[in-house]
Amino acid sequence: MIKANSEYVPYSVRSIYPALAILALAAAVYFWSQSFGEVARRLPALVALTLFVLALMDLWTRTKLPGSELMRAFWGADFTRREMTHNPALKTELGLMAWIGGCFVGMALFGILPTMPLFCVLFTRIRSRRPLKQALIVGLIVLGFETFVFELMLDYELYRGLLFADGGLSNW
Repeated sequence: MIKANSEYVPYSVRSIYPALAILALAAAVYFWSQSFGEVARRLPALVALTLFVLALMDLWTRTKLPGSELMRAFWGADFTRREMTHNPALKTELGLMAWIGGCFVGMALFGILPTMPLFCVLFTRIRSRRPLKQALIVGLIVLGFETFVFELMLDYELYRGLLFADGGLSNW
């Protein structure tokens, strides 16, 4: 394996600040989710707690604490690895943020159940440049997972969106 020079990776990326920002985001999401009803807060709280654990692991790999070198090797989080040295252009980063923003708008308008599979199909096909058949398979897997886990097993009705919920846009 070719070792890359970590000096080409900006300090703002290599420092502990990205991990701290994610920790702060996880805490904010967790405390924000506590304002929801008992059932509605379960998923965002679980996501926030998972994000918190992953951010702690990321923070640990960025320090010189005992075991951090082993963690970097295990998770492949060392910035001297050739996979970790890319520095994408701002245009690329903004494009990915636009994809995520579009997904959130779709979920708000149409609901989670139809938006997530459609997002996965479009992202896999357009952004990842995978064949249409492969993109459709990804979308069907996501739809099946959502339906089976949330709608059937957990009996948790996923958000239906402003256009399909009772009251529609008047809810806002």
